Amino acid sequence: MRAKVYPVVLLCALCACASAPKIDYYTLGAEPSGDVTAKVNIVVERFQTTEALGRSQILVAPSETRVDYYATDHWAGGVGEIVQQKLAAEFGPPVEGRTTVRLSGTVLACEQVDTAGGAEGRLKIFVKLRDPEEKRYRAALLEKTYEASCPAMESNADAVVIALARCAERIAGEIAADANAQ
Repeated sequence: MRAKVYPVVLLCALCACASAPKIDYYTLGAEPSGDVTAKVNIVVERFQTTEALGRSQILVAPSETRVDYYATDHWAGGVGEIVQQKLAAEFGPPVEGRTTVRLSGTVLACEQVDTAGGAEGRLKIFVKLRDPEEKRYRAALLEKTYEASCPAMESNADAVVIALARCAERIAGEIAADANAQ
């Protein structure tokens, strides 16, 4: 009897593997937009995330009270790491002779928002800007929440991730302007 069951179990396992969906992976990109002009060096440190953003799937907010996730569209890394990399690309490498500040924070939202006008990318981050010479328990130079929404050309993960990259670029410009004023 066992000899007849093993081939059936093996066949079922092979069929299950053959029907697994293709997973697509995304990042916000590492190319700077060229729109950010900082007069200080902004060194981007680790960004944390909220629990809802701890999953690898891209979050979708179809309403104010419900969240979903794309089934086969995932981030290529942690959302905090991806936002950190995009901001670092926007600020560029340190320039000799400039004052340096350190930027850290928490990603509060990085998602697709479904609106009456279509899908939008929404990025919201809380940041702390610190003098690198000061201790962590000292007051930060700046603590602020930045938020940007950009329309997606279509209601799919590709278009939403492009919109989220534009949001990150816009927020980087605002952070640079605030850092320049410090």
